[in-house]
Amino acid sequence: MKSVAKFSFILLFLILGNGISGQNNAEKESKGSEGVEYYPLAYYDDRLLVKEVSFFRRHADNGKGEFMDVMVELENRDFDAANFSIYILAVNETPLSRVDDRRELVPFPKWRQYDVEEETKVVNFQNLVPVKLDSKNVWGEKKFADVKKTYDEKIARGEKVKFPNPNLDTLVHYLTNNPKDALPIVLYGEEGPAKDKVLISNFVPQTAEDLQKQKHDTLSKHTYTVYNAKYKSTIFSHHYTEYRPGYFTFNKVVVLIFNPQKEKNKLVYRKIIDINGLKLVN
Repeated sequence: MKSVAKFSFILLFLILGNGISGQNNAEKESKGSEGVEYYPLAYYDDRLLVKEVSFFRRHADNGKGEFMDVMVELENRDFDAANFSIYILAVNETPLSRVDDRRELVPFPKWRQYDVEEETKVVNFQNLVPVKLDSKNVWGEKKFADVKKTYDEKIARGEKVKFPNPNLDTLVHYLTNNPKDALPIVLYGEEGPAKDKVLISNFVPQTAEDLQKQKHDTLSKHTYTVYNAKYKSTIFSHHYTEYRPGYFTFNKVVVLIFNPQKEKNKLVYRKIIDINGLKLVN
């Protein structure tokens, strides 16, 4: 009996020890690269219902590029108005092999099976609403300096290379930890919005000179439109890209919604959507 009791005590000690160790490891993993607390999962907020997220790709009226619009339909499930904020990030993300960056020139041999685990994703370009996103802020001074040094060395060797962007995980990590620049939104309740709050937009109209010359250079600055009603709000984000050689558009969208009144872990909604193959509407 003594041996059985002793064995049971040792087993219980090991289980508790592993549980505490796992908890400590989880706490360490929740810290960002600069020691900032990071919790990627969204906390449920019973006042908020995201009814639908949809997409629309269209030509820009300036004739120089196109827009990819994201429509987010929100509903307030409470009687009173509720304050939230939102980031909508559009990126173009493609795979890049870890084995060799030059696989376009030297493909895998036919006898070798393609290994999905040896694949990583790179962001070719990104567009964030409502503010522009600077890679230096996302990476931090030290990481940005290291990336630039590597880039300059490749340029000096005569290599064909583009300055890289932070990957999607890093971008989402940064935005989750920095919700202060997200677009403020109000989900109105029974009272409803005032007349001047029904339509909110940062559209920049054409000047008299632009109208005369039939151009609209400020069109790309129009990044969001918000329609408010009783219990419902619809947010449109407008992501602009200019035409260029080898043109391609956005293929992934991230929607992050925050409760700005919380002290920490403000994220209440998080969704990453693949929109590859979205057709252009004439």
